[in-house]
Amino acid sequence: MTACMKYVAIVNRGTVTQPMSGWVLASLRGQAFYPFTDDLMLEPGMVVKIQSGQLEPKAAQEEQGALKRLLWTIGQVWNNNGDTAILFDANGVEVDRLSYPYERVMGSSASRRKILIGGDSGFEIVNDSMSRSKKVTRK
Repeated sequence: MTACMKYVAIVNRGTVTQPMSGWVLASLRGQAFYPFTDDLMLEPGMVVKIQSGQLEPKAAQEEQGALKRLLWTIGQVWNNNGDTAILFDANGVEVDRLSYPYERVMGSSASRRKILIGGDSGFEIVNDSMSRSKKVTRK
């Protein structure tokens, strides 16, 4: 996953098509959520750019080959001072994350794996209690 302040790019580097039904892209700082459509199939080598803000004039021309561009919202999703994009699978498990600028990601919760919980009132991101590191005592 790569990101700039206007979009997040997701690449299928595997050899199998990944159905994106139920998957969600989230802005950790802004608590904004983009649920992927049920019909999106991420083919091997395919790049999907999820755009927020105004579309670039050449965006329509750029969509070719293995590139697909999706519009999240015309509003700004990503915080200019730093944010973390998290990709969750259909089970709400964190699959990938990217923070920018990297130097600003601090705090004990920055490296904890996240879980996405969905309900009638929307989504919520929580820390995965199973990923807490256990201290190992060596003798």
